[in-house]
Amino acid sequence: MRPTIGCILVVFCIAVFAIPIQGEETRQLRQNYTINIEVACVDAATEIIRQLPGYNLDSSASFDTWHRRVDFRRRVSNEDFRHVQEVLRGLGDVTFETENAAHLGARLLDLDVSIAVLEQELERLTAMMAASTTLDVLIAVNDRLSMVSRDRDNLIGQRNVLQVESLGPIISISLIETLPDAPSPTPLGFGRQIADRFSHSISNVRTATENFMVGVVRLALPLIVWAAILAVVGFVIWRLFCRKIWHKMLMKKQSAPVMEESDKPKGEAE
Repeated sequence: MRPTIGCILVVFCIAVFAIPIQGEETRQLRQNYTINIEVACVDAATEIIRQLPGYNLDSSASFDTWHRRVDFRRRVSNEDFRHVQEVLRGLGDVTFETENAAHLGARLLDLDVSIAVLEQELERLTAMMAASTTLDVLIAVNDRLSMVSRDRDNLIGQRNVLQVESLGPIISISLIETLPDAPSPTPLGFGRQIADRFSHSISNVRTATENFMVGVVRLALPLIVWAAILAVVGFVIWRLFCRKIWHKMLMKKQSAPVMEESDKPKGEAE
């Protein structure tokens, strides 16, 4: 009796300690962090970022009369993420910051199960193709084999993407520098203001006229189409029916005076 109770306790302890270990192994994160920083000098801040742990995925730079801006997408390890985050916050004034993470363990597990099921089906289809003796069965098995193989490759690609995304957090950094020697906008003179307003008014009138003409064309186009259709239908009806009736009416009118002369008495006719 005692050995049985001891075995049960051992199995229970193994199960209790195995559950957290399994959960920790499947706990994979896709973590994104975005921060916008106003800095005094973009070049100095960029040099500090290059010395941080991790590596750049891509970068870009832009500038205008008033600002300089440099954008980075950088991947760091989970161990260095908090340290890099604190260093970035100390570079200047943080104007925007957001952080989000998604657990990928369940998704990866579902993909592994689906891939295993498709691989088993591929083995069965391969065996059926080797054993098939008729052409129809061979073609059907080959089509199904191609479809299953394509689905498996698609799932493998999704799993690879998720595994790459779980390698470490991705940090999106925007460094913005306001230039101290930026020229202030010069006020426009009275004549220039009048000319600009007049030009703006002409542009508005031209735009309104163009919109009005477009509206007229859109309204008139269906009417023109219906008028053309009615004209064609009327012409066909005239050619088939009305023309004969009109011709008969003219013939009756032309023959009526002749009949009246012939119907008069001879004395009246003289």
